[in-house]
Amino acid sequence: MQVFCDFDGTISKEDVTDLVLDRFARAEWREIEDQWTNGRITSAQCMRRQIQLLQARREDIDAFLDTIEIDNAFGAFKAFCEKNGLELVIVSDGVDHFIRRVLARHSLDNIRIIANRLISRPHVGMPEFDLGFPFKSASCTAGAGVCKCAQVRPSGNHVYIGDGRSDFCVSHEALLVFAKARLADYCRANCVPFIPYSGFAEIQASIATILSSPSRLPVVQAVAKTA
Repeated sequence: MQVFCDFDGTISKEDVTDLVLDRFARAEWREIEDQWTNGRITSAQCMRRQIQLLQARREDIDAFLDTIEIDNAFGAFKAFCEKNGLELVIVSDGVDHFIRRVLARHSLDNIRIIANRLISRPHVGMPEFDLGFPFKSASCTAGAGVCKCAQVRPSGNHVYIGDGRSDFCVSHEALLVFAKARLADYCRANCVPFIPYSGFAEIQASIATILSSPSRLPVVQAVAKTA
């Protein structure tokens, strides 16, 4: 079984990309965010234009990323997955460098990360930043930089953990969904079975129950339908 997990607002306590933009980008990033929210541009277009607004040295961004908090139980959850032969994959429409830096600060590595690629080029004074999309799909209906459905669907038997808008489409692909915040609202509104959670300790306990008695999975799914 594979466990696919969002990062921003799921593993991290807040959206890391938004925090970085708020700290280092020109104020126009919020106008671009509104354009995306209103459906005038795609997620990938939004992210790229926002990242291009960053005005900071790489080391300053890294120092800021070192202050980011994550769910206190995520480290134990990662160890739990390794112990039980579960492949843990982070699939995020965020920025790969941000994710890796935050995880490294918490001594968490050896996790496969699928995310947009940060590009920095030397420039007078400060580097110029851009975003690459190695996991973009032309068929992605959401226009995301990372098409989560394309990355998750081929795995078949998997759990998905998320919290936000970038998780909406992929929630239909999972054997079992753990959801909170906007994703939980979406699942309720669209009759997608899910298990509500507030942190990784709860997720670990639920998956441990399933692993101890695989026959309980239909029961867990039935409970999820009433969430």
